[in-house]
Amino acid sequence: MASGGNQRLLPPEIMNKILVRLPAKSIVRFQCVCKEWKNLSKSPSFIAEHFNHQPDRNNPFLLLHEYSDEHRRSSLYLLDHKMETVDVLRIPSIGAFRRKWRIIGSCNGLLCVQVDDGRRRSHSLWLWNPLIREVREVPSTRNDKRVCRIGFGFSSVANDYKIVRFYTPELPKKKSERVYYCNRIDHVEVYSLSTDSWKELEFVVLHLSHALLNKSVNVDGTIFWLAKTSVVSFDIATEVVKITAILSEDASYPLWLGVYENKLVCHYGFREEDGSYSASVCMMEEVASQYGIEYGNNMSCTQKYRIDQGSHDLHTLCVWGNEMVCLDKEYVSEVEGDPKCVLRMFNLNNNEETKFNCSTSYGWCDAFNYEKSLVSVWNTQQVE
Repeated sequence: MASGGNQRLLPPEIMNKILVRLPAKSIVRFQCVCKEWKNLSKSPSFIAEHFNHQPDRNNPFLLLHEYSDEHRRSSLYLLDHKMETVDVLRIPSIGAFRRKWRIIGSCNGLLCVQVDDGRRRSHSLWLWNPLIREVREVPSTRNDKRVCRIGFGFSSVANDYKIVRFYTPELPKKKSERVYYCNRIDHVEVYSLSTDSWKELEFVVLHLSHALLNKSVNVDGTIFWLAKTSVVSFDIATEVVKITAILSEDASYPLWLGVYENKLVCHYGFREEDGSYSASVCMMEEVASQYGIEYGNNMSCTQKYRIDQGSHDLHTLCVWGNEMVCLDKEYVSEVEGDPKCVLRMFNLNNNEETKFNCSTSYGWCDAFNYEKSLVSVWNTQQVE
């Protein structure tokens, strides 16, 4: 910063050390101070250093995505660990985001969004950083209309963001044969942000016992999906797909994947024999197969936390820090102006409960971990 001509008040290296410790939102505002600061804030090395200094990297915000069927409108809120709204994120005004869309994944401040473009069975993908208000449409492919499962994540090894799509075969006309086809993966495509292009992987058809669930998670450079009794993983750096069987006594319940202390976990709610409801969080760890190493490993599912919910039927959404975030499925308000949906958080350390009132219609609400960052959807090599 200059004063009285070109004389600096502080050396550049000192100024950089100050700026990397400021909140990301402040850096965005300071881009208008001078051209030097604007260029610095877009430098890959500064972006990486700034992200590593941010306190919310290890203590992320909760990104709450609500959709109102009544108003056909989405809302995005960032909540801190005091359950206070710290930001209401602006949704891009471009035409695609005026339609119904859903978040595929959240990683290092970037959101991967799938948008219904209004045509039958056709969707587009977008990458979006809400903080710096950058949005980028991902190139389309000839397979855009096919049924697929999507994952999004970042690998520090490859230093790249990637989107992977698993495709199931075209459904046959006979309904009796459709279940078999839904449980197969016959095609895989991978998009790289660094090259802004898709490529098809050479792939052997996978036969699963159950169809893949839509929601994936990214853990330490690997994207995971759940197929109820097995886990499908995609290593972002090596682009290797692997299927691992789950060893669990609770496989009869609908399991969901999450991340806790940078480890893979599953979580689910269930009804007890006496009619009450509970929830469980289980650690997922690979264990050697009992049939010999040549058959690969299995995945153990060991209960670590149990939440007794009483009479409320809750749908588990995600693990946020030490909190299990659940949607209260039984809360219904008949009073105009009252919240129509309630989130309940259970602390995994002490089982204390916190409630948060939502404003949307019952049933359409999702939650993600989110870290604010300066990562651009146009430049890569920014976070290490």
